[in-house]
Amino acid sequence: MERKSKVLVVGAGIGGLTSAARLAQSPHLEVEVTERLSFAGGRFTQHDHDGYAVPTGAVHMIPHGRKGPMAKLLFGKRSNGGLDLRRHGFDFLPTTRFAGWMKDGKLRSSNSSIGVMRWFRMRDTLNLPRLLGARAKQPWQDEEIDGDAWLRQRYSDDLVDFLDAFSNFAISLRFNQMPASTVVRLLQNAFWLDRPSVPKGGCKGAIVALRKELRQLGVRVRLSHEVTEIIPGHSDESTKNHRFAVGLRRRGRPAATWEGYDAIVWNGGHPNLLSALSDDFEVDEAVLKQVKRTTAVGGIGFVFALDDDIPQRHSGVTMLTETERVGGYVLPTFSEPELAPEGKHMMVTHQYVPSSDIQSEINKGRDDLFEAIPWLSDHGEELCVHAYHRNWPCNRSPQGAELPADIGVDGVRLVGDGVKAHGWMMIEGIAANIPAVVNDINSMTRSAK
Repeated sequence: MERKSKVLVVGAGIGGLTSAARLAQSPHLEVEVTERLSFAGGRFTQHDHDGYAVPTGAVHMIPHGRKGPMAKLLFGKRSNGGLDLRRHGFDFLPTTRFAGWMKDGKLRSSNSSIGVMRWFRMRDTLNLPRLLGARAKQPWQDEEIDGDAWLRQRYSDDLVDFLDAFSNFAISLRFNQMPASTVVRLLQNAFWLDRPSVPKGGCKGAIVALRKELRQLGVRVRLSHEVTEIIPGHSDESTKNHRFAVGLRRRGRPAATWEGYDAIVWNGGHPNLLSALSDDFEVDEAVLKQVKRTTAVGGIGFVFALDDDIPQRHSGVTMLTETERVGGYVLPTFSEPELAPEGKHMMVTHQYVPSSDIQSEINKGRDDLFEAIPWLSDHGEELCVHAYHRNWPCNRSPQGAELPADIGVDGVRLVGDGVKAHGWMMIEGIAANIPAVVNDINSMTRSAK
């Protein structure tokens, strides 16, 4: 029998697991997944805390609901490049409101993007076609203006502040940190696609369904294993006739073992991949320069336990425009009650990190929340705060950096948070990049035979 090409997926986050499941549908591929942490899911899963499903980094949200790239990937038919995970009982649960806005201690909410526009000046609504009709599916050439400046030339400060708060909540960035074309495309996608959704069972619901799918497809997932080095395949029996020899070390063991693979899908950020690749591989010089000048972003999220007497009764993301740090918060339990004990609710917040003093940023964020949300001190109890900064769990590239999945090394492609497709945020950006990566790996492994 003809030997199957071996593909190693490095990283069991949402990008790695979905890539592995798609690749394993190819009959000529043998797929394995390795993960350095002791659990699968990375920042898109959760841990139990006294009955509360505390996320590891994500906020239990699917930005574009049932019409975005992630829904197409997870629920689409296999014949159309999907994974059909509803077979495993998984689904998306729409938020009960499209969005909310807390200002001056008063809460507004709307069921649609058009309803949101009614909160702002008439000229904002009249100028909306200029935003929705702008050509922004690709980055603009020679961009000299950031997203904040572009928007404030055309719309009221109230509207821009509201949208900027959503960007802060969703991607840890303010509009002035991104190119204008990126901001325009993000807003176009948010307007035209579905309302956000909460994964059934929370983030971990998606990971559980993916693990079931991978088991059915015969994909091995090895936890607590890290990649020490990637070199060309050599004459040892374990790597003979393979393009790559990969050093894999189990946590707690001093030495790595070498295994051979024909392709690698990396779900751990460009800097970590470049560190693992030996000098035998020639990485595109332009990519090296781009990675070097790209600064990873960080984020901080609070998780609060809430009683059932809270005045807010919806799961739409609520924007905060009067805060110094926090962009917004969400109460996902109004869509998925299983995320908290019976009779309780959970609130998840998010904020960007403008300085390296994480503890100071946490304190400022906490002050923001209690000042902006009038009922929080009476009805909420802080469960935990999580922060990611620099290299945990991987060095993320900020939205708009446009780092490529192809670094110029045949047989290697990147997926995950560091390789989001233009104008797609959060896990939608991860999902939008995966079909091209899967096609590339399939093509490369076929042509190598």
